[in-house]
Formats: sequence, C-alpha cells, structure tokens
Amino acid sequence: MARVLLIDDDQSNLDFMRQVMRIEGHELAWAADGEQGLDLVRQLHPQLIICDVVMPHLGGYAVLETVRADPEFAGVPVLLFSAAMSEDARAIGLRRGATEVLAKPFDLEQLRGAIRRCLAQERP
Repeated sequence: MARVLLIDDDQSNLDFMRQVMRIEGHELAWAADGEQGLDLVRQLHPQLIICDVVMPHLGGYAVLETVRADPEFAGVPVLLFSAAMSEDARAIGLRRGATEVLAKPFDLEQLRGAIRRCLAQERP
C-alpha cells in the first residue's frame, strides 16, 4: 500500500481517484490546489504525487519543479495530467521531471498502469 497525494481542483477527478485507490489498495490524500498540495507533500511524505497541470494559485508544473528542487522529495514519482496535454506539453512535463504524463480523458486501465509504473520507479 502506498501513500498517494492527488493535487487537483476538480471534484469529479477526486471521486474517480478514490475509486482507483480503493481498487489498488492505496491510501489517498487530496489537495485542491498546488499550494495546499505542497504543504501536504511536506506533512505526509507521499510515495506518489498525482497532479493536474492547470489549477488556480499554483499549477502542476510549478508543483513539479518545487518537488524536484527539494532534496527530501526529489525522488518522489510525479504523475502529471491535463485535458490540454498535447505531445509538446507531454514532452515539457517529462523534461521538467515528471515520471509519467497522461492526457485527459484517461480510462481506468491507463491510470492504473501509470500508477504502477510510477511506484515501480520510486526512489527512497
């Protein structure tokens, strides 16, 4: 069982993630924006961060860059997702240090596979 942090301002995504985490047997914490998400990263030390790119206050790229810049959390896998995820945006996410990048809408099996790959790459 892994501690997973979802950072997303969309309630329907939270509901979907809760179902997925139940199926996968993981513990899920949630933050509604990037600032709150970074606070929870520091408090909870998640083993995986799943983060929307477009959010109020602090977007997913900024969250990713902040996590990667902190030696304590730099190795935590980060899965980014967005409805506006073109191939260029995907490449940008990977270049900035995302472990996985998904375009919305994604289905259950795509998400489950991405979560498993991210957790397999987790570094202590």
